[in-house]
Amino acid sequence: MYKNYIVKVTFLSSETGSVDYDFPHVFDISDPQEGNKDLIIQGTRGDGSIRIKGGKKSQRIRIRGKLYDADGYKDLTALITTMRNSVTTETGTLTLKHYDSGWVNDWVYTVCRVGEIRFPTSMRIGVQEYSVEFLVLVY
Repeated sequence: MYKNYIVKVTFLSSETGSVDYDFPHVFDISDPQEGNKDLIIQGTRGDGSIRIKGGKKSQRIRIRGKLYDADGYKDLTALITTMRNSVTTETGTLTLKHYDSGWVNDWVYTVCRVGEIRFPTSMRIGVQEYSVEFLVLVY
């Protein structure tokens, strides 16, 4: 497990202020793939194409990691509950940072969570995987 990077989400709420959540033990994160939604029309008689410029593509970021219990079922259930309460569907700021003589931002995006937080094969014994997907709103 690499410990020289963190994935953090920050939500701003008028009621509670700023709420930070660091995703524990992330082992897979999909970097956003920027691109355009151009329409390409290819000619039927000759060589060449027509390109109609489009807007930017929607991007999704998926984070996968593991929750580890320190004190059995009760501790793992508390970690799951904390994640569910902290990672809301509100608009937030998702940051990927790495450590190099200080924390350096690799990227920062304004996002909202789409779908449910997934806990595949939820046995809550020892280790529990999780998966969260975000839609990039501003990049």
